[in-house]
Amino acid sequence: MRPPSITALLTGTLLAAAALSGSALSAQEVREGTLLATDPLLGDDSGRVADSYEVEIEAGRFVTMALRSGEFDAFLRVVSPAGVVFENDDGDGTDSELEFLAVESGVWTVHATGFSEDDFGSYTLTWSTDAASGDVQTVTGRLSSLSPKGQPYDSVMVDLGAGTVVFQLTNGADAYLTLLAEGPDGRRQDVYPEPGTTRLTFRGATAGTWALWVAAEEGAAAQNLAYSLSAVVVDGSPAEVIEGRLESTDPRLPLGEFADRLEIEVDGEGPVVIDLASDDFDTFLVVETAGGAPIVKRNDDAEGGGIAMSSVEFTAAEVAGRTGTWTVWVTSFGRDQTGDWTLRISR
Repeated sequence: MRPPSITALLTGTLLAAAALSGSALSAQEVREGTLLATDPLLGDDSGRVADSYEVEIEAGRFVTMALRSGEFDAFLRVVSPAGVVFENDDGDGTDSELEFLAVESGVWTVHATGFSEDDFGSYTLTWSTDAASGDVQTVTGRLSSLSPKGQPYDSVMVDLGAGTVVFQLTNGADAYLTLLAEGPDGRRQDVYPEPGTTRLTFRGATAGTWALWVAAEEGAAAQNLAYSLSAVVVDGSPAEVIEGRLESTDPRLPLGEFADRLEIEVDGEGPVVIDLASDDFDTFLVVETAGGAPIVKRNDDAEGGGIAMSSVEFTAAEVAGRTGTWTVWVTSFGRDQTGDWTLRISR
């Protein structure tokens, strides 16, 4: 049976206010504060204190938030108007970072806290928002089906345009849900589940119909669990696609892997993402930029792509001053592997 299509549309702008400071919290803001033993408790039975902010956000904004401290292990928690929790402990070092798509309008609560009840000290909270470039499509559903392995799951279909696609999966029970997406061109990608919220970014996608599966890690205990799934195209540029094949007649690397060497021209500003995929061998990707101080990046297994996909990403700052002819090596993880490959370049 064909799963239902996503139909709900959410768009909007940002309105913000910080309750603790009494002044407006703008779309780009830096706040400094101090966690004290006399601050209010977080309220989750952890014994941790927290500084809390109330922020009014309309749906359709990408939110980036960071809590940084050199004095304690920072923990950032954001709660939506409906009670969906976004939280993070693992940024750089003792910092905490969050990125998410706001799909609800209303008052959001931001908690700046520590990882343990003994965490106190000064911190810096940074906040920025960007409007999604496309309409946000959202569907709510339940894990109403059960796989032969006893895993609750659900599936949906959605039609999206070409470009970089962001999917965001949330649930109010902090359950670990896996999201798997298959694009119009047959590429499949999943993401390691996080409690409450899972986000998957699919770069350089073609326009067409997506198949999406939501499954629970908890087994039958999560059967009929409610979830919310949102999708948006944030960049309307499809990827440049190059196809080839590793042959036994190709040059070998020193340890016996066959390799194809390509040259691509990079002459614009902004980030560059290069993905390598194959159904025939365990991919390995090497990319070297141009410029007087070239950067070399290597990858074996892209996150969510498994052994059949490799990916490297260059930020806008890394691309600046390194435009020109870049060298790309398409090879395999092990020796003597051959087969078809597809290279996708998103700029």
